[in-house]
Amino acid sequence: TIDHMVWDFSWKAYEENIVNYYRDVKENKSLGTTQFKIPVESELHHYGLRSLKIMIPAFFLSIILGIIKGVYDYTYQKGPRKLFGTFTTWIGQSIPDFFIIFSIQTFLFFLMDQGFFKVDMYGDEQWYNIIMPILFLSMYPVSLIAKYTAEALEEEEQKDYIRTALSKGVPRRMIIWKHALRNCYPKLLLHFMPVVMTLLSAMLVVEFLTMYRGIGTRLLSILAIQTKMSPGQPLPIDPGAFIGFSFLIIFVLLIVQWIDSILTHLLTKHKEEAAS
Repeated sequence: TIDHMVWDFSWKAYEENIVNYYRDVKENKSLGTTQFKIPVESELHHYGLRSLKIMIPAFFLSIILGIIKGVYDYTYQKGPRKLFGTFTTWIGQSIPDFFIIFSIQTFLFFLMDQGFFKVDMYGDEQWYNIIMPILFLSMYPVSLIAKYTAEALEEEEQKDYIRTALSKGVPRRMIIWKHALRNCYPKLLLHFMPVVMTLLSAMLVVEFLTMYRGIGTRLLSILAIQTKMSPGQPLPIDPGAFIGFSFLIIFVLLIVQWIDSILTHLLTKHKEEAAS
């Protein structure tokens, strides 16, 4: 005999599930419990703080290194230094981040095998376990910001104030850092949200490959609670935790959107005052 699995779906039952869940949340003032009988809010707090420890430093590291790298790419567009400029930026955007992570981990394993040092590269038990995830998480955003910065500086290069400053003998480095780069900030701000989205997407891969137990690895565990499905059994998903972590990510994106709007308003206002 051959067993046939039938997918039985009802919009009415689906609606009832949503209504019942909303009623439970309203009455109990809670998003429910996970399959481990732990309040969802506790897991959100625990794993959320752990991921923020690598997300926030990775964001600022991406901004700082990305702008510095972009200025370098713009300054050295020709000659042998270009190899460490636009070429490495192109490499950072072209090669998948998981391949770079694998390569770095393999190289570090080789060095440890040769007796150079011994360090725990996985987990989150040691204080230094956040270093590798932060570096891995910021790799691709650094390349993106470097590309945007170099392009913005190239556009500024055609402006009259740049030519005037050069004709007066003002050092090129001073023009870039004190004048051109300042005018590039509104253009770079346009990429604020894409950079944050890139960090959130990469977080799943980075946390999984470094075994860092944050939001990324917890989400993956939610979707892989069971590896087999049996006829008549519900989907192997922890709904309370999945909904909670989804709301958490949406809330983070909302906060970032507010920050983006505030910064855009302030920069636009400053630019208008400077023009007047």
